[in-house]
Amino acid sequence: MINPRFKSLIFAFLFFLFGIGTVSAFEITKYENMPVEGDLVLGPGKSELFLSPGEVGVKELKITNRTGNPLQISVDIEDFTGDNLNSTKLLGNDRGPYSLRDYIKPEKSNFILAHGEKANLIVDINIPKDAEPGGLYGAAIIRADKVIQNNPDGKVEGTKGQVSLSTRLASLFFVRIKGDAKEEGQLKSFLTDKKFYQNGNVNFSILYENTGRVHLNPYATIEITNLLGKKIDSLDVAPWFVMPGFSRDRTVQWNKTLALGRYTATLKLNKGYGDNITEAKTTFYIIPLKIVLIGLGSIIILAILIVWFSSKFELKKNK
Repeated sequence: MINPRFKSLIFAFLFFLFGIGTVSAFEITKYENMPVEGDLVLGPGKSELFLSPGEVGVKELKITNRTGNPLQISVDIEDFTGDNLNSTKLLGNDRGPYSLRDYIKPEKSNFILAHGEKANLIVDINIPKDAEPGGLYGAAIIRADKVIQNNPDGKVEGTKGQVSLSTRLASLFFVRIKGDAKEEGQLKSFLTDKKFYQNGNVNFSILYENTGRVHLNPYATIEITNLLGKKIDSLDVAPWFVMPGFSRDRTVQWNKTLALGRYTATLKLNKGYGDNITEAKTTFYIIPLKIVLIGLGSIIILAILIVWFSSKFELKKNK
């Protein structure tokens, strides 16, 4: 039989050994001589995780105070959904159709962050064992309020000439539960903002609709050809996310210094899942009016000069 005192020593050793691994990873780092930029920096703004039912995902948020004042930091959790006008819509106390907020657990919910300090905050995403395949969406909301301090005489003191600071920043979590889930989307339109341009500053608009169960990240290329069908330029369109059940557009600008005539733009869109590629075309015209007017003016002046010279000098034929 093991001596009880020896058992206690073993337990204490194991607690010390493995207990250290469970100590909070929350950490604040102080940076000397950090300039005052008047802002709070949060990163990353977006995190994507692919998790199985019952799995725990871990992400680290970095929060840096550059306001010049100490801040009271609070961490709230909300759901978010899509928006046909903006990329996302935070839902406050409301629950989203693909709610994640009950599964997001920040390591710390309240702390003070002085100017020049950066906090590393661990966030756990605990997926239940009975979670169904598909997408879940939530956000960690970082709320910052200026710390109000008291003078020795008892008076409340803030920053002179400023009102109390209150800021909200969001870090979005896009979680994909592994398994079969409906992935489906379609290109709604590919257009230019107008048909005729006076210069080569052309805006392309791509409207994409997500009709599936998970968020998608479509991306594309745009090839531009002239009247003769010759390729003169190509634009890469970086991925952008579209929430399930919503449409979202992407605007891309083409800048060409010297351009004149009819052009065709061909969109090659990857829908963001599998190898699904769809194509669309649009045409537009670039007619620099200043150049055209100068050309017409030159022709008119030349014609007037010819008529004037013809009226002043008689051309005789040699007999």
